[in-house]
This record gives sequence, structure tokens and C-alpha cells, in this order.
Amino acid sequence: MLTKPETFTLLAHRLGSYRQDIIDWQREMVRRIAVGPDAGGPGEGEKAAYLAALLTGWGLKVENYPAPDDRVSGGARPNLVVTLPGRRREKVWVLSHLDVVPPGEETLWHSDPYALRVEDDRLYGRGVEDDHHGIVISLLAVRVFLDEGLVPERTIALALVADEETGSHKGLGYLVRRHPQLFAPEDFIIVPDAGNTDGTMIEVAEKSILWLKLTVEGRQGHASRPHLSRNTMRAAAHMIVAFEALRQEFPLENPLFQPPESTFEPTKKEANVPNINTIPGRDVFYLDCRVLPEYELDRVIGRVKELGEEVARRFEVSLTVEPVQALQAAPATSPEAPVVQALSRAIQEVYNREARPRGIGGGTVAAFFRQQGLPAAVWMTVNDTAHQPNEYCDISTLMDDARVLVHVILNAG
Repeated sequence: MLTKPETFTLLAHRLGSYRQDIIDWQREMVRRIAVGPDAGGPGEGEKAAYLAALLTGWGLKVENYPAPDDRVSGGARPNLVVTLPGRRREKVWVLSHLDVVPPGEETLWHSDPYALRVEDDRLYGRGVEDDHHGIVISLLAVRVFLDEGLVPERTIALALVADEETGSHKGLGYLVRRHPQLFAPEDFIIVPDAGNTDGTMIEVAEKSILWLKLTVEGRQGHASRPHLSRNTMRAAAHMIVAFEALRQEFPLENPLFQPPESTFEPTKKEANVPNINTIPGRDVFYLDCRVLPEYELDRVIGRVKELGEEVARRFEVSLTVEPVQALQAAPATSPEAPVVQALSRAIQEVYNREARPRGIGGGTVAAFFRQQGLPAAVWMTVNDTAHQPNEYCDISTLMDDARVLVHVILNAG
């Protein structure tokens, strides 16, 4: 019987033989548009059906826990749970998300964002990194055990969920709320959805996420007679400048995060008037706030309202502030948690680098686990091209990250 190090060497070598499989899986996923309905897309149904058929064909048990959503074909968003039974009931979970963001300005792409482009070791297309990277490495980890005829010590469980890009209410949020029996505190939970370029960052904490919709109401009129109007665009511009004060009013820094402070960024703006010579009487814009866990989000919302209403009074307009998403940061996963330690050892073995537990400003679905008292670790090696034009990932990195997962699965206590 092979020792664990010998078995890992065998599996690590076998993982290097899956180049064409990786390309095939990525091609099939990229061409199945999985933009959620909040961003004007069809949802994840077609991609989930492809993956369910693929994994069922491997002899795996595939269950769907659909979240009702009448905006998509079939009236539900898919959440797949795939298991490869081990000798023990405790699981090693790998959770990835099915949905992708829209391609954005397509003229910035060098090729069709929904047609995989292969250039040597590099794969281009919308979603290949975020989060096909996670999906592919989890498929590789399962496939190599199947092909070698090995039974893992712990059960391997893959979760392929919807709606991560727009709040996870139809994805992991739905699963932990409606099917909490799926997960247990003794499980290892790995979320490959964030990391750094050398694979050494294990995310154990996140900032709170606050998305605010700000609606400014005034009086529309002719641009040649501004004294008869209440220009909401001018008022909104002054509000955005006023919100710079938030940085000083919430000044704490936490070295676990980069950047170490809270951030308050104006982002999306809805169209107002269609012509140049009309003063707008209604403007809508949004703030994306990533707030250190030390601050309560209600306090931030209150201060945004106060600063905005001060400007609104000056310009004789009204302001409505509505939270689009308000996710208070969950308790951090301890750097000493078994899953973090197992990942650290695996990264050292595969990459010969020392891993570092860190916090991030971007939210991941790990927050839903942590809110339930389930320690989760977010990790993968990234190229930092998520949400960008010409998003890409590297085949060799996918293989190495899969080797990290296999090491964790083999050595999970």
C-alpha cells in the first residue's frame, strides 16, 4: 500500500495529463452565458445542466437545490451539490460559483468573450478565472481520485452555486438558510474565489459590504432657465464630493486587509435626461462601501444620509438613501483552523512558499459560512483579471491549484 506522500506524488503526476480536459471544460462553460438576471442575463441554468450531465456521467451523485426565481427560464436558480463518498462522513467542501459578470465594453476584448481563446498555456474568456478557476480545480480533484480508483478519507463535496456576483441570495445564502444540514463545523470548507498571484494568500476575513442607492429628486427644466429648475446632477456631484469626509470619519486601519482602511467609492450612475438642453430633475447614483468589521453598517448609513441631506438642503432637492446590499462582516476564520493549516501545508508542498492568512475588501460567499459558525478559507492563485476585458487563466496554474486541493483531501484529519 502506498504511503500518503507516495499517493500524492502519483496523483500530482496524473493531474498533469488533463490539459485537454481543462480546455474542453472551459470552452463549454464560457460559451454558456451565465450572467444573472440582475445584470440582464439568463441565469446559470444552461451551465449547471452541462456540469450536472458531465458529473453524472462520471458516476457521481448530483443533487440540485434550486432557489425560486421567476425571472429566469424554469423559474429557479440552480445550486448543485456533488459528492464522491469517502471512508468518513466528514467532508472536504470546495464551493465555486456558476454565475459570471457581463463582458462590459466588448470593443476592449481581443476576441469574443463567450468563445474560449487558447494561446499556449493561457485561456481567455469571460469567467475563465472568476469562477471557472474554482470549478475546474474542483473537477480535477474529483476526477483524479476517480481515475486512480482511490477512495478519499473524507467525502469530497463540490458545491456549484448561483448568484454570487449579485449577493448570493439565490445561491449559498439560500443553501445555508434552507438546507443547513448540508454543512457541519467539522467539515473543511474551501472557497476558491479570491487570492493573490503567487498562491500564498488564504483569506480568513472580509470587510463588511454596503451598496447604497441614492436618489436625488429636484425639478426638471430648460437649460437656458436654470433658475426655474432644481438641478439634481449638480446636487449629486456635490454629494459625491461631500462623501469624501467618510474616509476621515471612519479612520481605523487593520493591517490584515489591503487597503487597510474602509473605502467609500461612487460607482454606477443611472441615465437621467436624454438631451443636452434639459436640466435633470432626477438623478440616481450608487456608493460601494467596503467597511472594516469594527464599524456597524447602520452607523455608516446614518452618516451618508446626514452628509447627503446637508447638500440636498443647500440645493433645494430631496434625497432618498436605500441599501441595495448590506452585509455586516462575519467573524473571521481563525488562522489556526484545521482547514487553514491544511491549506498552508499543501501550498508549502506544491508551491514551496509560505502561506499567509489575510483579509480582503471584496466579499465572497465564505461570509455566509462564517455567519453560521462554519470556518471557511478562501484561496486560489489568481491573475487578477476577474471582471476585466480579456479575462484569462493559466492551465499550469489550474493544475497546481488542483494539486493543492488534492493534498488537502489526502491529508485532512
